[in-house]
Amino acid sequence: MYIVEIYENWLYSIQFDEEDLNEYARVFKEWHDLDYLEKFFTDNAAYIDTPFWKDAGLAPNDPETSAQKVLDEAEELEGYIEELVSNMKTGIKPDFDEYFHFLDGKYKCLWTLEPMKSYGTSRPSLLRLYAIKLESNCYLIVYGGIKLGDTIQNSPVLKDKVFNKIDNVLNYLKANGIEDSTDI
Repeated sequence: MYIVEIYENWLYSIQFDEEDLNEYARVFKEWHDLDYLEKFFTDNAAYIDTPFWKDAGLAPNDPETSAQKVLDEAEELEGYIEELVSNMKTGIKPDFDEYFHFLDGKYKCLWTLEPMKSYGTSRPSLLRLYAIKLESNCYLIVYGGIKLGDTIQNSPVLKDKVFNKIDNVLNYLKANGIEDSTDI
């Protein structure tokens, strides 16, 4: 495992040894892969068969429409992240500290290396990025995915990966004496 720079001074991503891509690149690759997305929505149609997602324009029997929503949202999100980086370079808001939100639950008592989450640009958003806050406006992406449930635990794929990835990265950071961006 090691850390990859995405946007110098502001955004980094973890590279897991067993993966070909760092997490930031992996997640955006998945979110731009129509075949992957259609299979994801076909396999998880039961999660979409709810009034909440139907009201948002998704249909369990129409994986193409759901996939297109992710494609569109991912493209908007990439542009928004670039906008946030530009804002930080010039010292204006919004910035990453306004974009990322605390990940409640088991991590709510951490005061350093805080696990965070972010949403895509749509409302409701299908997309999630999970990161560890290294310091103000400096984040390390540790995972990302599509959230279909009301909680991580009720969402396919996320329930098996998010907390495991965060815990592994927190252990890596602590074992390597990484407390903030100056230690990278």
